[in-house]
Amino acid sequence: MTYIVLYHVVCIGGLVAWHLSEHGVLSVTHILVATFCVINAWICVCEIALLCYPTDIQQQAAAFTALHGADVLPPVFLFQRVRLVDVLSVRYWAVMWSTYAPLDPAYVDTVSFGYNIDVGNGVTQLLPSILFAVGMTAHGMLPARIFGMFGLVCFYQMWYGTVVYFFQYFNNRRHVGHPGWHVAVVVVANVIWMVFPSLGMWACSRLIRDDSYSVFL
Repeated sequence: MTYIVLYHVVCIGGLVAWHLSEHGVLSVTHILVATFCVINAWICVCEIALLCYPTDIQQQAAAFTALHGADVLPPVFLFQRVRLVDVLSVRYWAVMWSTYAPLDPAYVDTVSFGYNIDVGNGVTQLLPSILFAVGMTAHGMLPARIFGMFGLVCFYQMWYGTVVYFFQYFNNRRHVGHPGWHVAVVVVANVIWMVFPSLGMWACSRLIRDDSYSVFL
């Protein structure tokens, strides 16, 4: 948890400080979208681990089930002691999905929608998340309308993928048999990718309509 908090504080704080230095303003829209981009970049790394180490996830999930029982959450990995060298490896973050698997077994099944939509987000959205976080301050990188069109596509992809994820989760009755708080964790953990992309799409519509970066000022 310490490493994750430090990552977010340093990255979000750095982006906000840079924006303030460049433009002399603290923009709520900029802060919220920058925060989401930083979160999504970290999640993208975890989703790349989902792609690269599915066998590790399956083995870890099976070990958790054998130790704790089916549909029982193992100890949350965020609160475990871990070496910095492990945190800096992509492979370590596979543990996120083996921990999450009791809530949704899609993540130990490489043909499921849940597995593939998250892999797709990780592969396609890491670089765009970084570029958008930077471009909100570095206005010379792209004309505002082009930057807005770029962001609109990216944020819509994340929003739509989350909508379909929720549909398949409930339509396939993956929530059945789980206590209500398990379902609440799934909903809260994923609704972020509906709320913040919606804000991102609104900001991008302003970039396109105004042909300026004033939405971040």
